[in-house]
Amino acid sequence: MKTTRTAVFFPKHSVAPFAAAAAVFAALVGDASAWGVTTAPDRDKAWSFSLGQIVDVSGRVDETFRAFYKATGQDWKQSLAESYDLKDFGVDAPYTTFGLHYRRDWRYFAFRWDLSVFSLSADAKARRDYYIGLGDDVRYGGRKYDHMKIPSGSSFSVDFRGGLMDGVISFTPVELAFSDTFSVVPSLDLGLAVFGGEWEIDAGEARGTATYQNPPVDFVVGGSSSSLVGAGAPMLGAGLEFRVGRSDWVQWVTRLNAGFFKYDGSTKFFTGSGREKDLELDYASVGVETRVELPMTETTCLELGGRLRFMTLDAEIRSKERDTAAIVAARERFDKSADLDLVMAELFVGVSF
Repeated sequence: MKTTRTAVFFPKHSVAPFAAAAAVFAALVGDASAWGVTTAPDRDKAWSFSLGQIVDVSGRVDETFRAFYKATGQDWKQSLAESYDLKDFGVDAPYTTFGLHYRRDWRYFAFRWDLSVFSLSADAKARRDYYIGLGDDVRYGGRKYDHMKIPSGSSFSVDFRGGLMDGVISFTPVELAFSDTFSVVPSLDLGLAVFGGEWEIDAGEARGTATYQNPPVDFVVGGSSSSLVGAGAPMLGAGLEFRVGRSDWVQWVTRLNAGFFKYDGSTKFFTGSGREKDLELDYASVGVETRVELPMTETTCLELGGRLRFMTLDAEIRSKERDTAAIVAARERFDKSADLDLVMAELFVGVSF
């Protein structure tokens, strides 16, 4: 009995890209790599202290649209929208930072914890009448007010004491070793960033009240107020680490990383205010760190290095109400957009052990 064989042919050009990719992958994950990351067992953790600066900080808040004006046929009042820039409050970098940092490495995972604290002080003169909602009360004439007016031309000061903290767990499945002294470690990162502190605004002695907005709100003229502020957000990102030198001797390590967070939902998860809004939030952090590890003993190394971080935040806050009657009843305030950009540079010294 005659056997018939069927041959299946693939076009030559369709195979070539896959064959090339397979060859590259085989070269990287073959003898030139190891699953997990090679670490010196007696030097897999480190503490460091940093001194740095907020090199640049910029941000603004813009009132964009008030549904109440449209619902009541007063669209011409949209021009009353206010805008505030950090420079309106005298905020101008640089500002000194102090930091504490921890790192722990395992074969397939790594953990990094960073804390940077700073104090920000600014003195300014109001360029126009500033109407500010406060996080805490200001007293005048035996009453409590949660809004302040700083008249045009008045001097005032702003102080903030707080910091930025983040923790990141990295999954490091493979180390791509191109020689005995050069390797690349990719990672997938999952982290949490937290910002918080206490701010205070001082516009001198409280000296009267003023009525502003529709519906009317009482503002105390001048006065001082302080309150705690804070926010946190998870981050998803990736990293790439370049290692030059042997892990058990002098080594130069450079790490690039990026983390992102996006939220589209209600403000009730971020504020205790009774006025619930729709919030669209985008946060991104990009950083580069480089360090040299210098052996001091068989089990300890001196670490010297620096890091640079870029952080950006964009937010849109809009009214949740869509029904005209509900908008009028709620006296909806202006929708707002906000952005904040910050650049931080640090030099650090530490010990791995």
